[in-house]
Amino acid sequence: MTEEGSGNGSSPPKLVTLPPDWPGRELPIMPGDFTKYVPQGLGLGPPLIVRPWDNPAELLSRPNFYGFDAPQSDPVRAGPSNLAAGGVIYFDDGTDDQTVRAMLGVMEVQTLRRDFAAFRADAKDTRRERFLSQLRIMSKVALGQFFGAEEQAAPPGDQALTIEEAVLGFLKDERARWNGSGSQLSGTLGGDGDWAKESLAFGFMVENGYWGVYRVWSRPWLVTK
Repeated sequence: MTEEGSGNGSSPPKLVTLPPDWPGRELPIMPGDFTKYVPQGLGLGPPLIVRPWDNPAELLSRPNFYGFDAPQSDPVRAGPSNLAAGGVIYFDDGTDDQTVRAMLGVMEVQTLRRDFAAFRADAKDTRRERFLSQLRIMSKVALGQFFGAEEQAAPPGDQALTIEEAVLGFLKDERARWNGSGSQLSGTLGGDGDWAKESLAFGFMVENGYWGVYRVWSRPWLVTK
């Protein structure tokens, strides 16, 4: 586990991130694998309710209102069927904390939770992967729901930070990392440093709003003449 600084004051609270191979043994899908996404939806699988007037032959074709949504690439059909809010948003480096808080509220992020695990990864090839660094946040119950991790290792302890504080801390750290002296972003998206120069931006995704799985990442974008 690693700790990352965030917040204000002489002794700011730390975000604890887990290693990508957590829990230390192979799972069908690893929670620290950033190439895999969990589906939207409840995934509760309640028992089948049979009413006296039901046709048994039609029961199996009845819609499952409590399952997972099938993945969709179309942004309209990709909206979660069991939640009013969610989705993906891209925003500029200059977006202030107050606006980010409002954005998280509109997306109905569970901002006050502390019972979550965090994973972080840097891109190996930013031009191909289109990000610089990613932070994946998931509630401890999501570790069991999607990965069966509760059978492999004890869940991590609660964080000193809330989800909102973790997101804001990530933004602050990435600004310090990429906006310092020198052209840290130069060439990360194929810019030539003249007609097209890289600048810092971010993305945020509600991966599964019901179970509390989120991603925030830093990304370059091209400022052109």
